[in-house]
Amino acid sequence: MPHLSLHRRPAARIVASVLLAALLLGGCARLQNFSFRRAPASGTAAVSTAPPDMATLRSAVAATPNNAIAQARLADAAETAGLHAEAAAALVRVVALDGTTPERMVRLGGLRLRAGERAAAEEAFVSARAQSPRHAPALAGLALAYDLGGDRARAQDAYRQALAIAPGDWTIRGNQALSLLLAGRSRDAERALAAAERDAATPRRARHNLALVLAARGEHARVVRLLRLDMGPGEAEALALEFRGFADWLAAAPPGDAGAALFQPATVAVAAGGGR
Repeated sequence: MPHLSLHRRPAARIVASVLLAALLLGGCARLQNFSFRRAPASGTAAVSTAPPDMATLRSAVAATPNNAIAQARLADAAETAGLHAEAAAALVRVVALDGTTPERMVRLGGLRLRAGERAAAEEAFVSARAQSPRHAPALAGLALAYDLGGDRARAQDAYRQALAIAPGDWTIRGNQALSLLLAGRSRDAERALAAAERDAATPRRARHNLALVLAARGEHARVVRLLRLDMGPGEAEALALEFRGFADWLAAAPPGDAGAALFQPATVAVAAGGGR
């Protein structure tokens, strides 16, 4: 899958900060919530220390390759540093040493997507689903992997399964709508996000995904009204024009470019949660 430079695409601000293409998976925490904090001596306050740098962590892993804690620390630090391939490799070693869970495999899938390794990400999500068939984050991740591969039919099936389990998840619903938009099903995409227009309590990002869908349908005045729920009239008008420009580009772009622009691996994020 090509890695697109967002600054070369129209309405880069939309792609980078508005779309729900980020895969926010509940329960996909880091493998271990290891604290780089020394235990306080009795009667004394805790003394915090800075996390080790990457070189220190790599040296620790090289010295003790069968230490799952050292591998997990490296995975956490590499992910924070944006070294997604290295984080994924360390996570694979943790799984080999300490076993697998759906949460671990979903996290691995997210890392693989961010590293641009779509096929490997799909394998990780399939593994998570095999361990827990009703695991909504696994199904949502699998849907995104299918979308990145251009398989809209399988993606929509996975989105439907995920939403049957987690109907209130606006991230999954947003990704489903964007997938429908790419498939030329703007009416269905609008229906997927319709509640965002009626209910001001829905997340801002859901309204902005709906705004993109409406912009693609040429409903400028409605887009502006929707954006006015979150911003002033001038900013709403300007952003509505950006949405329209981006929607026009999507309509004319080759399918591969359009899909990759909406589902950038670099934007895929994993939500902090409590699972290990």
